[in-house]
Formats: sequence, C-alpha cells, structure tokens
Amino acid sequence: MAYSHANSANQATEFKRVVTTTNAQSQVFDKLGIKSVVGVATPGSKQDVPKRYADLPKVGNHVSPNIEKIVSLKPDAVYVDSGLVDDYQKKLASDDIHTEVLNFKTVSDLQNSITSLGETFDKPKEANALKETLDLQDTKTEQHPKVLLLMGMPGGSYLAGTKYSYVGDLIERAGGTVVTTSKDKSDYVQANVEDIAQEQPDVIITMAHAMDKSVFESFTNQFKSEQWQDIKAVKNNHVYQAKEPTFSMTANLNAPKAFKQIQDWLAEADN
Repeated sequence: MAYSHANSANQATEFKRVVTTTNAQSQVFDKLGIKSVVGVATPGSKQDVPKRYADLPKVGNHVSPNIEKIVSLKPDAVYVDSGLVDDYQKKLASDDIHTEVLNFKTVSDLQNSITSLGETFDKPKEANALKETLDLQDTKTEQHPKVLLLMGMPGGSYLAGTKYSYVGDLIERAGGTVVTTSKDKSDYVQANVEDIAQEQPDVIITMAHAMDKSVFESFTNQFKSEQWQDIKAVKNNHVYQAKEPTFSMTANLNAPKAFKQIQDWLAEADN
C-alpha cells in the first residue's frame, strides 16, 4: 500500500520506502504499525531495535550516519530529527534524497509528530492511542525545588540544561524549577561551578552525552571537591543520574517512566 503526504506544493508524494535515523523514531513507527520502513537507525548500546524492524539494514546515527547505505536503500523519504537536521540534510541533498523532519524536542512536540505521522501513513487510531500513553499529568505543588540539570561530556566538561530541553521540560512539569546562569533559550548552555554555587540548587540531575560510565564517574569525582561540597544538593545527597534508556536527549516513548523518576527525585528532596 502506498502512503501519501502533502508537500509544500500540495502534491501527493507516495512514501513506499522510508528510513528512520533515530531509535526514538523507529520505536514510534513500530507502535504505529508502519510497514514501509526499509532501514532504521543503528541503536545505541542500551537500546533495542523493535522486533518488527530487527532484520532491516542499519544506517548509523547522527554521530556517524551511513549515507551510502541510506542512498542504496532508495528511500522515498528519510526521517530526521529537527535537532539533527544539519547532520543529514546537506549530505542527503547532494544525492537528491527527500527528507522529512520530525520534532521530538519535548513530549508535546513528540505527540504532535505522532499525529502528523498518523495522517501521513493513514494510522489515525493508532496515533491517537499512542499519544494517550504520553499524556503526563503536571505535578501541582507549592514547593518548587531548584534543579540543576548537567549534561556531561567525555573528558570532564559539562553544560547546564535549560527548561527548553527535553529533560528540563520534564523537570518543570514535575514541579521543579530548572536553574541556569544564562538567559539563553538554547537547550544547553555554558556553566561553571562558581555561578552554580550562587544558585544553590536543591537537586542536581546528571546526564551523559556519550560514554556514560566515564562521564558519571567524572561527575562523582568533581562533586567531591570543596566547591561542590558547599552546594546544597551535594551536601544533602540529592544528586541523581539520569541514565539511558529511560532518559535521552530528546523525547521518546520512555517519557512517562522518566517523568515518574523525576517526580520521585523531587519528592525525596522535599522530605
């Protein structure tokens, strides 16, 4: 069966062969029962490819996309994440490969993208059912603990997540207040321990951009220093590790589980 999608010229484009470029996309396409997938993103070490797509060719990820493999599959459309468009679009444009952008930045964005996919692939009922599993009930509380979200990099450097990031948005919806020392509306911003000490967060949530074991070890060692020991969250042992696959850089189907975990962490800080 061919599926149609209205493009900017309002012409029907048939998508008989599509490729996903993130594991989060593969999971969503699987739940919607989309059978026209011919290639999927190579999963991370702690991720699984849906059984439906397990035997399909793997096309790498945004860190190392296998453009040759993608092109060889002769796709009608390659789905790319809005935050990773630059990693793919220029490379695919030279091969005249059509790209479709999906925004999974926050849970609400993910739900909107699911609606769009349901329309494109004639799966409205499946899309509505999947969206309902992602309905999160925002925490109503008078207490709004200050939360510092840190994204660690291999080598010991880190950035501070803002309320505009996926996990930052979950923190705010769970009743926390994401603290940063910048008014920049980017997902992640520069930060240093001196500025963080002035904010005195009640909770610190750490994440790893890659090589999670070494990154979390690096955070543990950093928090032993005198500067960090004077920060309320460290002093009260309210420092938590947001690990894959429950947590990630962008929204995915694990969002309800991640949200519940954040609610539990914030509740511990209130006690």
